[in-house]
Amino acid sequence: MAINPNNELDALHVCYLAGTGGGKTAAVKLLKGLMGSQVAIFDLYGDYKYDARKNTPFNGLGGRVVYHFDTRQKFAAAFADAWRSGQKFVVAYSPLFSESLSQSQLKEAKKKELHWFGRLMWTAADGKRRLDVIIEELAKLTSTAGKDDSIVGEMATGGRKFGLVLHTVFQRSQEVPKTIWNNSPRKVLGAQESRHDAKLIAVELDADLNDVIQLSKMNGQHSKKRLHYLVKSAGGIGNIDPYKINIDKSCVQFGNCEKLTLEKLRGI
Repeated sequence: MAINPNNELDALHVCYLAGTGGGKTAAVKLLKGLMGSQVAIFDLYGDYKYDARKNTPFNGLGGRVVYHFDTRQKFAAAFADAWRSGQKFVVAYSPLFSESLSQSQLKEAKKKELHWFGRLMWTAADGKRRLDVIIEELAKLTSTAGKDDSIVGEMATGGRKFGLVLHTVFQRSQEVPKTIWNNSPRKVLGAQESRHDAKLIAVELDADLNDVIQLSKMNGQHSKKRLHYLVKSAGGIGNIDPYKINIDKSCVQFGNCEKLTLEKLRGI
């Protein structure tokens, strides 16, 4: 059970939204000021694999070493050791599943592993320490876009006062359970795939629709060069700034994250 509640802690949960190829995982890895020093990842698809032979900011978690484990026992032991150490760490749980499972069985098996992972994070949460928890493609493991009554929903609603910072990654705003969305004051928006999606997210973020459309256009124009985002840094109305991440491997600024102005995003 989470311990040492502290109601003075800030709400820091983050939702990341972008269409396919819109740079969701790149944002998790490289956007400045969003991630803490002690991190656990539910990484079903190996998006945070670390290869010591590669010197790239996209390796692991923004260049940080990530240790992966594929069984509950191995991950729990590694996480407990890392958490007790008080040192910086990134550990990831990537469970394996039988190829004989049907699609519906596989989804249920993945949900069970996510909920086990979530309960472990909730047990470790401590209001005297910060723990960042990343869940990729959460929409594939939820049954509703309404109220989330699972352990993930509990982390979203109660995690703040126990030092837990939840990072959830989605493709579309309609997929985000309201429990998660409403309790995540920080939001990162990447390129959208349709004007319809752009309109919906502009309303949700209280952002200018033309800015949402513009960043999507710029990502298309600068494919393999730069990824653009709108970042809502706090709750309330406003607090939205554009950012870009350099993804040009031939450039000395490869992997660099830069805060822009709205005027620059708009080409003024």
